[in-house]
Amino acid sequence: MSFVVEKIENFSLSLDSRKVFLRIGCRKQREDKIERVKVLIDKEKEKLTSLLEPKAVYTILDYNETNKHHIFKNAEKVGLSLCTIGYNLEKECTELTERNEILRALILDVWGSETVEEVANQVDRIISRKAREMNLWPSKRFSPGYGIWDIKEQKFIFNVLPSKEIGIELTKSFIMIPQKSVSFRINFYRDRNLSTKRI
Repeated sequence: MSFVVEKIENFSLSLDSRKVFLRIGCRKQREDKIERVKVLIDKEKEKLTSLLEPKAVYTILDYNETNKHHIFKNAEKVGLSLCTIGYNLEKECTELTERNEILRALILDVWGSETVEEVANQVDRIISRKAREMNLWPSKRFSPGYGIWDIKEQKFIFNVLPSKEIGIELTKSFIMIPQKSVSFRINFYRDRNLSTKRI
């Protein structure tokens, strides 16, 4: 295999407090409780700069360099990526839980989920631009564990990408550590009609 792996460590993250509020799901609570939650959301957001270590690696393979799983069907090329925000946020959530500050731990955990999703979105855009530069059409990103792509297929991604360079490990049950990590593929198609992404 002759593919090149790219590593990204500089991310400009734009994070929205409203998304965290909606994911927590307390809109039907009393007004005073809602305001308390909003204050806590902003307070936990202030911690993020010191807790986050966003990193990603990605590569682009020819179809013949994949394991030819059905998920890659009709693809000319395939982009693979691993993304993470590191361990620090999870450690802080654990410490908050141990101090019985459950709501703060929940809010910080949701911030972590929103952040790693934003990291993955940015890598998605980079890979999709690469597809268009090759006059190919990118699919939406898709992760192991959904639909026909079994969670065990994580192993293929980890065999291709240098996960240790960004501090991600894969357990025997195919779970990523740190938990705030994302793996995905983007297919590159010659035929625009096969693409599921709006461009």
